[in-house]
Amino acid sequence: MTEQTSGRDGDKVLKVLRDGILRLDLRPGAVIDEAGIAAQLSVSRTPIREAIIQLIADGLVIRDGRTARVAPLDFDEVPKLYEALLISSRMIHRLAAENRTEADLAAIRQAMIDFEALTSSGDGLERQDANMKFHICIAAAAKNHYFVDFYDRTLIAASRLARACFSNTDRTSIAAAEPDDELVLHVRETARQHRLMVEAIADRDITASDRLAVEHQDLSFNRLKQAIFSGAVAISSTPDLGLRKGQYALI
Repeated sequence: MTEQTSGRDGDKVLKVLRDGILRLDLRPGAVIDEAGIAAQLSVSRTPIREAIIQLIADGLVIRDGRTARVAPLDFDEVPKLYEALLISSRMIHRLAAENRTEADLAAIRQAMIDFEALTSSGDGLERQDANMKFHICIAAAAKNHYFVDFYDRTLIAASRLARACFSNTDRTSIAAAEPDDELVLHVRETARQHRLMVEAIADRDITASDRLAVEHQDLSFNRLKQAIFSGAVAISSTPDLGLRKGQYALI
């Protein structure tokens, strides 16, 4: 296998595993079956091990002796996670307003439009993917990889917690919900705040960007905390959608 081919395999494995973890197809605590993944994706064990090293660095996988497992979710860490995401988000938005280029702004606006296209259709997984892309585009505009790396890790952790809480309720299409449904109102407010954030970044308004970052995190975490403390379905009750022989269960 050439170095170029190995690199392509590593990128493929990393994407499959990362997407599987974020979408809860690979559940918290699940063993990363290197042999099974190698057979499923037709790759050697080397790119799988390289992907695992990167996922450990990202906080998505842990080592349990000689076994690699999907990192567990700890709902007791929500206050600390909120604090970390709030601080990093405020800095990211301030820097994005200050440093964004026209190309950055175009990417952010397109991500905003992509999210809005899912506010009346699609399911929660699709909206979360689009929402993460929107925030990642803003992070890229900050032009500071130290803050971006910190922000990405906290954003991913928050996304995993949200998907654990809403894995049952958000899988259905929003089109089936009533106009005054809590989910509909939340998605509508999220889209409204996205537009205000884009306007502030476009205007290079650092103060407004900072304030909107705080408001947006409050919106997201208030819904998350409400779900947790109102008896959200435990992650242990979600279907096991892990790797299955003969099919691309993670994709």
